[in-house]
Amino acid sequence: MGDNPIDVFKEEMENEEVYLKVNAMHRVRVIATLLGIDKIKSVLLPYFETLMKKEDDEVLFAMAEELGYIAQIIQQQSICLLPILEQLAGFDETVVREQAVKSIIIVCGYLGDNEIANNIVPMIIKLASNEANFTCRVSAVSLMCPMYARSGNQKEKLRQKFNELCSEETPMVRRAVANKIGEIAQFMDKNHVIEVLIAVLKQLCQDEQDQVRLLCMESIMNIAKILGINENKTNILPLIISSAEDKSWRVRLALSKIFAELADAVGKEIADSSLIQIFSNLLKDPESDVRVIAVKSLAKFIKFVSPEKLTLIIPLLQLLAKDAFAQVKQNACLVIGQIATILPRENSQNKLQSYLIELMSDDNQDVRKNAAQSVGVFAAAIGPDAIGQFIPHLKKGMEDPKWRVRKEIMQTVIQLALTIKNTDVFLKQLEPVYVMFLKDRAAEVRTIGLSRLNDLIQTYKIDWALGSFFSKCVETLNKDVGFLYRINALYAIQQIGFVADGPMIQDKLWPIVHKCLKDNVPNIKFVSIKVAKSLTKRIEHQGTLNQIKQAINELTDDNDRDVKFYAQEALQY
Repeated sequence: MGDNPIDVFKEEMENEEVYLKVNAMHRVRVIATLLGIDKIKSVLLPYFETLMKKEDDEVLFAMAEELGYIAQIIQQQSICLLPILEQLAGFDETVVREQAVKSIIIVCGYLGDNEIANNIVPMIIKLASNEANFTCRVSAVSLMCPMYARSGNQKEKLRQKFNELCSEETPMVRRAVANKIGEIAQFMDKNHVIEVLIAVLKQLCQDEQDQVRLLCMESIMNIAKILGINENKTNILPLIISSAEDKSWRVRLALSKIFAELADAVGKEIADSSLIQIFSNLLKDPESDVRVIAVKSLAKFIKFVSPEKLTLIIPLLQLLAKDAFAQVKQNACLVIGQIATILPRENSQNKLQSYLIELMSDDNQDVRKNAAQSVGVFAAAIGPDAIGQFIPHLKKGMEDPKWRVRKEIMQTVIQLALTIKNTDVFLKQLEPVYVMFLKDRAAEVRTIGLSRLNDLIQTYKIDWALGSFFSKCVETLNKDVGFLYRINALYAIQQIGFVADGPMIQDKLWPIVHKCLKDNVPNIKFVSIKVAKSLTKRIEHQGTLNQIKQAINELTDDNDRDVKFYAQEALQY
């Protein structure tokens, strides 16, 4: 970089291209390391002052970011960076302002509590009192939250100034306050929260700007976490009720998004007595986007409500299952499965099962996919008795034109089989659906079926694998003309071979594979070579091993080069 890095930097900053100046600015941390603290103060920072008056926002954003890195280099002496960062915190461009605030917080991490009280708090008060520039006041709000806990005897001043900003005429400042009021409440005494902040929050929840009211939702949740049950009933519950009835659908959507966390914050008693009715109204909201988010939150919300109270939700699920908007039905599918794990078995089977069966035949593929996923959770919660009702619909689903639906059904069937561990139920009801993977036209579905075959063999033992399942594999190999299906069956036989004993392999598996080695389709032959090779690891009978070797050796002169390659490879190792 030469003898004088600052001169090189200045020269780069004279370039007309903005991106080149931004790149140069991002190298400032290296220059600062070379310059040392004295030259940073005497040369670099004064030069930054001149740049602020003429540079583009992209360069100023990079400057604000680099000042944070310089603070990490000079640490305890980084207080010298505050005058420039204070100016950047008042800029009109949002990203410049926000980055300046982040860098100020980095600087404050290296300062003691006395320096915070004597230097940072006055700076915040100054920014908050700037009547000419509302952006300074927005930055002041962002700085008050992290600095309040460390402001010592200056806390009262910060509280007063924060309260003043709550009544600001400028909407952007009120938005900042609405966004941060819940955060600053975490650091205040509960008395101050109840006596001052709650009144401010109520005022902001009735603001004429819907964006301000929307930003209050997160703050309502944060404040609810630090209040007791009675305090929440008195102060927070009325705000939730008014927000659920807000004229702006965006506010109702924001409330729906955090409703489960809100229920957790206010406690089970309030959730049971009041929130469930409020949430029911959100689930019936005329705006589809609100319903979509509300149903998604319902999956979490049911965990914070007593099972007895959940019966109020069941009639709504019927409406949601028939909703005109597909995304509502998608989320409703998942809720039906989860709610079945909480409700008494009779309620679930009598009232929810029919909704789920109906959703499995929906016009939308994502609804059908989610319904299939939910069937697994639902049937596992109810028990083996419920599975029989779903089997015809699962079979029909395995003929669905969309492979993602079939894949989900295959996963559901496998998971149910592994969960219930009931041989009779598996053989009579689930196995006929499971074996459909052997002839599925989508590779993803075939792969899923194969990948979990070993788990099923471990659960239902080798007798099942060598019995009815093996018969299906042989049937596919003998009757099916599609070579991909036959390859799939060969790989399934290979999976059986991994767990079967030597005599079983040589008596049942090897004759089938031997026949496939003479197939007319090259792909069948080289897959058969791989399977035959894997079978040799479990066979001890020398005569059979010689027979396998001889069969593979005959294919080393095959007309197809791939078959020849795999045959030669199998004989080498």
